[in-house]
Amino acid sequence: MDAVEELVGDRYADVVSVHPDRVRLQRQLPAEDLFGGARRLDAIGIGLNLLTQNFSGRRLIRLAESGCRVRLLFINPASSAVKRRERELGLKKGELSRSVEMNILHMRRVRSKLRDPGAFQIQVFDETPRFTAYLVDGDGPDAVGVVQPYLRRARGMEAPVFVLRGGGRAVVRAGQDSEHGLFETYREEFESVWTDSRPVS
Repeated sequence: MDAVEELVGDRYADVVSVHPDRVRLQRQLPAEDLFGGARRLDAIGIGLNLLTQNFSGRRLIRLAESGCRVRLLFINPASSAVKRRERELGLKKGELSRSVEMNILHMRRVRSKLRDPGAFQIQVFDETPRFTAYLVDGDGPDAVGVVQPYLRRARGMEAPVFVLRGGGRAVVRAGQDSEHGLFETYREEFESVWTDSRPVS
């Protein structure tokens, strides 16, 4: 164990906490505490329920009007990836798709009420979803990330959650290239999917 800790300890020192599910995360880190003072919010996932269902539209409008820049990446509710996920979870055909559509419509309504809708971007992707991530102030020294992997038979509420601290420097090991922690890994993954995604009008 000491050898393993020596190998990975520094590299993943940006993991602040681990929670067995989202319910226990929200007891320790309510949505208001996570999103309430954000200057920038990047989120990727299937339906982004932690944001869309736990942070009111009115509050999101105030946040955006105060200068927060928002980029939201939902899975395309019409994609074959949603149908596969419905089968994995044993959901009725169209159940997950309708839920994602409702969340996107809710975010479109928020965006429509803003003076600068360009600061609140919504896009969809068609790939198989691998995780949900909420990256708050990802470009600053106080960055925080909340990441959940998707498990085959578990809904998002039931999956383990990792809270990550961003803003750290890369770890440089003798004779090797610098290594980033997990926060930077998920930030790069977000940017990659964002580049390949399509805007929602």
